[in-house]
Amino acid sequence: MRPFQRLIILFLLLLLPQSGLAGDALFLNPNQVDLSRLLAPPPAIGSPVQLREMAELLALQQTRTPTQVAFAQADAERSVFRFADVIGEKFTPENCPVTADFFKKVAHSASAVVDPAKDHWNRTRPYVTNPALDPCVRKPHGPSYPSGHATFGTVTAIVLANMFPEKAAAIFTRAAEYRLNREIGGVHYPSDVEAGYLAGTVIAAFELDNPAFQLEFAQAKTEARRVLGLP
Repeated sequence: MRPFQRLIILFLLLLLPQSGLAGDALFLNPNQVDLSRLLAPPPAIGSPVQLREMAELLALQQTRTPTQVAFAQADAERSVFRFADVIGEKFTPENCPVTADFFKKVAHSASAVVDPAKDHWNRTRPYVTNPALDPCVRKPHGPSYPSGHATFGTVTAIVLANMFPEKAAAIFTRAAEYRLNREIGGVHYPSDVEAGYLAGTVIAAFELDNPAFQLEFAQAKTEARRVLGLP
């Protein structure tokens, strides 16, 4: 092949979509999952559904205990190791560095899909709509729908359940607690959390089918199960 032909081929390659380069940090292409076409719009302010949801949040605020407050505050952290209470006490970032790095990529991939959806609907946080609502967790600054924490908790639980199928029931129960803590914390409507659950399930389905994900999943699974003494 002549030098000028090589230059032409190189030039044409540079014109191709660079998904294999820019997308290496993600386990899915965000363009594959447009949540604005998959999820129903959030209930409008003043609608019967929104008013009912606000009443539910105010009831949770009135009845939440100090233990529930502390739990919600701890679950404000987006970390796979919040599931250590059902996975095992040895499940820590120090013991599982490969797993920790893998789940950071899982979370980053989920955020790449959820953030555009939040911007699309731009739903006001419930405590902004009603000053009587006093969150017990740090107030997020971004839009409310769908819940990023609920999405993260759902994706993480699905991946963990595939990593530890013998613990799947406990993992999914823990994920439900993680999602509910956003309501107890007073920073999300129930419909935000439900949308996060649906979004997380869809995102996980795409991630599980991704070859890059599968490779790193296998490495993380081997490490985590070895640390926990599982075959």
